[in-house]
Amino acid sequence: MKKLLGIVVLGFILSGNAFATSSIKINYESHTAVSFNEIFNNNYSSKPVTLSGDLYLPKKEGKFPVVYIQHGTGHVKNKKKVFKKIIAEMHKENIAVFIGDSYTKRKITKDFWKLGLAARVLDGLNILNTLSKHKNIDKDKIGITGYSYGGMVAFFTAYPKLLDLVTNGKSFAAYMPVYPGCDVVFKDMKLVNKPMLMLHAELDDYAPTIDCINYVKKLQEHGNSVELKIYKGAHHGFIKIMKKEYLESVGNFRNCKPGYVDEEGYWFYNNKSWKNMTELETVSAIYKECGAQGVTIGGTAEQQQQAITDTVNFFKKHLK
Repeated sequence: MKKLLGIVVLGFILSGNAFATSSIKINYESHTAVSFNEIFNNNYSSKPVTLSGDLYLPKKEGKFPVVYIQHGTGHVKNKKKVFKKIIAEMHKENIAVFIGDSYTKRKITKDFWKLGLAARVLDGLNILNTLSKHKNIDKDKIGITGYSYGGMVAFFTAYPKLLDLVTNGKSFAAYMPVYPGCDVVFKDMKLVNKPMLMLHAELDDYAPTIDCINYVKKLQEHGNSVELKIYKGAHHGFIKIMKKEYLESVGNFRNCKPGYVDEEGYWFYNNKSWKNMTELETVSAIYKECGAQGVTIGGTAEQQQQAITDTVNFFKKHLK
């Protein structure tokens, strides 16, 4: 229970205040998939769910490239101040921004960690389907970025097997995961042939940097167009300006052996296979086996500004 409470606390700390930039509410259909096995077999245990997010268009007429931002564990209803800055900078380049929300319509108000990776990734792919049909969006110029858990969504949505199943093969035009967890990836290392830039924190003890260094190296060895930029002296959550803080109650998995999602959609993690289990059951069992507590967070104004600059430059290059 301490670990679960800690994850929720981390989510709120990484949230910010709402901002008043006008937006268009966009609905999209998804499922609360309990594992990748459900997605692979098109056999969902949950009923369809209608979710919604906010689309921020430049104040002009026409079709625009768009960057989709996926939140992490924390709730998006108190949107980060940094989103306002990113939207403003993207609009200067005539690029729209869409902010997804995997919680509100599901009526998830606590225990955010219980919504697993498979459900979040499925949401992301369904957002791609929806944005591709919007009259003000250029369907060939849709990029994705996300932070922490959202960063994992930003690279899991680049796997061809998922795209074939959910989007009929259509992919995002550019991918930018920010301090994602790279301890769980797909066993198949081949991604779609699209540019990807990963930003990570040198001193991240929540989503260890070494896991992403190793993951990116393997992706490059398999011919993927992936780059990794490490922010020196940075900690998890550096996208938000906040004083460095050590959170004793927040759980982590850094003592576990990294693994992967296998061909059936189940986890192989900490040197063993976790078959015929939901993700929630899997994560809970793994934490009992090798989980720990204690996470450092924090971000400086310089690190936030660099992240915004890198984000705008990356999508300006690949979406315009």
